Amino acid sequence: MGKLIFNYTDKDFIESNREASKIELDVPDDMDINEYKVVCVRLASAMGFSTNTIKKSFGDLVYGLDDKNELKELLDDLNIKKNDKATEK
Repeated sequence: MGKLIFNYTDKDFIESNREASKIELDVPDDMDINEYKVVCVRLASAMGFSTNTIKKSFGDLVYGLDDKNELKELLDDLNIKKNDKATEK
């Protein structure tokens, strides 16, 4: 089992902010690149990056023959909604 870890090292930041200072995700050793991308999106979300920043940085998470409904459920769990500009008017 591997670990993907984000850890703040700035002591002033840690003392002044009451947020998570360490985020650790256990990941399988045999992850493929697409699974790794999904874990990175989860980490970015846990770190507090905005939905738009995550989408711009990581792009489309649908790959191969994956079920788009299953991916939608994952994104809904992460509170990432589709930005549909047609409905914003």
